[in-house]
Parts: sequence; structure tokens; C-alpha cells
Amino acid sequence: MQLRRIIAIAIGCLGLLAVYMGQEYLDFYSVLIRFEAPEQLDYGMQGDIPDKTAFIFNKTMRYFVNDLFAIAILFGLFYEKKYTRFAFYVMIFGVLFLHPAYLYLIFTQPEGFSSAISHLHRIIMNPVLMMILIPAFYFQKWQEKHSAP
Repeated sequence: MQLRRIIAIAIGCLGLLAVYMGQEYLDFYSVLIRFEAPEQLDYGMQGDIPDKTAFIFNKTMRYFVNDLFAIAILFGLFYEKKYTRFAFYVMIFGVLFLHPAYLYLIFTQPEGFSSAISHLHRIIMNPVLMMILIPAFYFQKWQEKHSAP
């Protein structure tokens, strides 16, 4: 494996680990918009969300950061433009459709949707969709290799 691919995988894995380990302290809104030192986030699923603008901005930034680190892993593993491009399309689909649905459910808290919100949170905030692409891409490569005459 080329050094470039190994570096991409390492950056992706270490980045995802850092985001996961520091998720309580990731306050993009305070740093990028208000230019203040971030405080520990207290945007739990229970109770009112204190600042909706900050919440939306932080969740959106975390979505992009997680997905970009996951795309780095995909790039390192497969090293093909078509797979990287498809991963970006998945990220765009998530930000246009899944992320707004997640935010709507968070803010409206409809009766009986707490489980759906929890699962949607895992899909959106954790790069689950991107990680599902790994076995899909491996299967596609395997299929292309074994179906060629």
C-alpha cells in the first residue's frame, strides 16, 4: 500500500477518534462565529435546547467533519475517484435530506419518536452511512474482478 493511502487512513481514523473522544467539547459555533473559548456542550436529548442556532451549526459542522474523515478512510482504502465521488454524493444526500429530518425531530420532539431520533442521531452524527460503503465498495470490486472475462 502506498504511503499516501496509509496516511489518509490514519488521518481518517485518528480524526474520527478525536471527534468521538472530544464530542462534549466540540463547539464550532463559539469558536468560529462568536470567537469565544468554547464551554462544555450541554445539548442533551432531554429538555430544551438552549441556543438553536448554535445547536444547528454545531451538529452540521460535526456532520461534515465526521464524514470528511470517513471519506479520507474510503480514499485510502480504495484510492479510486469514483468511490470518493460517490461518498461525497452520500454526504450531500445526508446534509440535504437526513440532517434536516433529524433537526426537525429534535426540535419538535413528536410523541413516540424518541427511538427514531436516537437511531437517526447515530446515522447522522456518526459516519455510519460512510462506513457501510466500505463493504459495499469491496463487494463491487470483488464482483468486477470475478465477472471480467
